[in-house]
Parts: sequence; C-alpha cells; structure tokens
Amino acid sequence: MGELTPGQLEAHYRDWPPRSWYATRGRRRILVGVGAGSAGLIWVSAIVCYYLAPSLTAMWTTFALTGAALVIYVVVYSALVGATRGVVGLAERYLDERQSRERQKIQANAHRGTTVTLVVLGVLLLATPRGETVVQIPAAAIIMLVFGVIATHVILPSLMAGWQMSDPPPDDEDDPDDGDGRDDEDQGEDGRSGGAPGRSGDGQPIDGKTAT
Repeated sequence: MGELTPGQLEAHYRDWPPRSWYATRGRRRILVGVGAGSAGLIWVSAIVCYYLAPSLTAMWTTFALTGAALVIYVVVYSALVGATRGVVGLAERYLDERQSRERQKIQANAHRGTTVTLVVLGVLLLATPRGETVVQIPAAAIIMLVFGVIATHVILPSLMAGWQMSDPPPDDEDDPDDGDGRDDEDQGEDGRSGGAPGRSGDGQPIDGKTAT
C-alpha cells in the first residue's frame, strides 16, 4: 500500500469508510479479524494446490481465493488508515514523535510475529514423516506458500496497529465551557464575576485611601 500525505489522509478519514466501522475497540478488532482471514485465504490456496494441483480446479480455486483476499484486505486496510489516524498509511516523514514510536513498536511486534510463523512452518516441515517414500509437492503449492508468508509479513503491522489502538479521548466540545474566554473559576455562584470593578474583595468601595 502506498504512503499517504496529510491531505490525502484527511480526505480519506473524512469521506470513507464510515467511522462507525472503527468507532470502538471491539469493532476495530472485528476488522482485524477479517483482515487476518484475508491472509488465511492465501494459506488455504496453498493447501488446495498441494492436494489438487495441477488441475483446473486448483487453478480457479486459487484465483478465486486470492482475489477475495485482496479485495477484503483493501477494504480492511482503508478502515485501519482512518482508525489509526496516520500510524497506518501516512508517510514516515509526516509522523509526529508519538506516532513514529508507536509505528516502530508495532513493526517490531510484527517482525516477531513473522518469525514465529516461519518457525512453526519449519517445525511442521521437519515433522513430516520421511523415509523411502518421496513426497512430491506441486510447484503451485510452493508458490502460494511463499506468497502466504509474504502476505502475512506485509499486512501484520497494520493488523497489530488496529488491534492495539485504544479509544480516543472525548472531544473538546464535551468540556463544560461557556465560550466567553473566561474560566469557570472566575465567576461566582450566580454566574457573575467574582469581583466588581472599583470594589475591593470584601465589597467595600476604594476611594484612593487604604481600605479598612
């Protein structure tokens, strides 16, 4: 996915997708689950190719699953761009210090996740029974397996960003303020200013002499 400028991010955040898709942590995590499912379709394609390739069934099934995975992830990614407010999608040079640290942390976690995936895959391959029997793996299955690893590596940072993001603080408009530019503590209980011009704090007039 290409990196966005602040103007493109603002237009994207304002227009589409609806904010109701990612307004709460629960909804964002549902999006992340759907995005993870899109990566899972690539792995399913590898399994289909292993059992059915070479055949027309394997070819068209792989095309269908891969196409569905791309469409699903594009939609999820678009929602995560708005949900993370730039941590996903915005070019690095436009990030502030907090966003840059957050992105670095997410990328580090995603790197560990990819490493775990590769370790598990290696263990499964090593655990495959070996002997005099030769296991032939179709080339299509190997290609889709590599594609699945790459897809997981690419999309994992954005999914982690959506999963870890907390709900934003309340809007400023919720702060009780009468809008006249003065703090509430500058007003008395009856809504008027705590002191009137020309009078001392105890209400006695000041005539230029020391108030008593």
